[in-house]
Amino acid sequence: MRKHLFSLFMLAFTALFCCGCPQYADPMVPEPILRVTEPNTNGDYLMYTPSRHNIEEPTPLVILCHGTKPWDSPIREIRDWVKLAEEKNFVVAAPHLKGTRGDFPPPPHKQIPLQQKDEKKILSVVQHISGSRNIDENRIFLAGWSAGGYAVLHTGLKHPEVFRALAVLQGNFDTAFMADAVEHIDPYQPIYILRGTTDVLTGKQGKVCADWLYEQNAYVFDSDIPGPHRGHPKSAYEFFERVVREIPLMRIVATTDTAESLRTLSFDISGSFKPERFEWSFGDGETSPVARPVHTYKADGEYKITLTALDDSGKRIRRSTRIRIPQPTFKHHLLN
Repeated sequence: MRKHLFSLFMLAFTALFCCGCPQYADPMVPEPILRVTEPNTNGDYLMYTPSRHNIEEPTPLVILCHGTKPWDSPIREIRDWVKLAEEKNFVVAAPHLKGTRGDFPPPPHKQIPLQQKDEKKILSVVQHISGSRNIDENRIFLAGWSAGGYAVLHTGLKHPEVFRALAVLQGNFDTAFMADAVEHIDPYQPIYILRGTTDVLTGKQGKVCADWLYEQNAYVFDSDIPGPHRGHPKSAYEFFERVVREIPLMRIVATTDTAESLRTLSFDISGSFKPERFEWSFGDGETSPVARPVHTYKADGEYKITLTALDDSGKRIRRSTRIRIPQPTFKHHLLN
């Protein structure tokens, strides 16, 4: 009997402290929603791991950006998603954010620093979860509803190397809040903009958002849906699944070989498939058919690097990026 009681005590202790956090039960799912503290910013976030999660299998991760408090919050946002996460077998997390106020947002000189703090927190949450779960680095997504759109666009556009695709669901938008992100827009990062046809709160802002992204040559998928101002987890995740299914991921990786030779770069790729053939163009008239070429530029300047690769079905995938020579420092680049 004592042994049995001790075992129960240890199970309770483990649940409380090894999971590290208070738990929230949701009748829609079998597992608890955990409140976790990540050490980098010492901030809290909520996380749900589906019951079928297998540490041996890489799992998708969706980070949620909540809207304006008190009408929305991390717990309300994640509870909209946990049933879907359980059904589709992906990890979902919702950090507490500061720059997601849609009713009376502050002016840009105050809003952008809040977005930068949220950016740091979102990236820290991704890193923290990736360290404790087997997360598929090619299936990390960022989604937000209402004023959460501010965080999705600011952080997601600045970090296409982290987030495979973005979803703004009936989101708030202001071009003045985009000054810190516009130069980072990746023309190959899919962005889903969902507008409500009868949404009197953000319907017009959604149209402005989509038009602005089109003007920046972003990879936009915009859509209208009947109904008022509310979240749409299913629509967002169906878009993420479509991205993985239909849009191959291929990023150009460039590494400066040595600090003494900033004109010599090693090229490679990171992506969701293994190409069968490579055609590199370095922007100076030189080309290469090898998978991981090393190239030395003879003159300073800006060069357009293009890689055309064939997948196993014979489909051509092309990616281009620009790089300046000489490189200012010895470093690793992940380019699109």
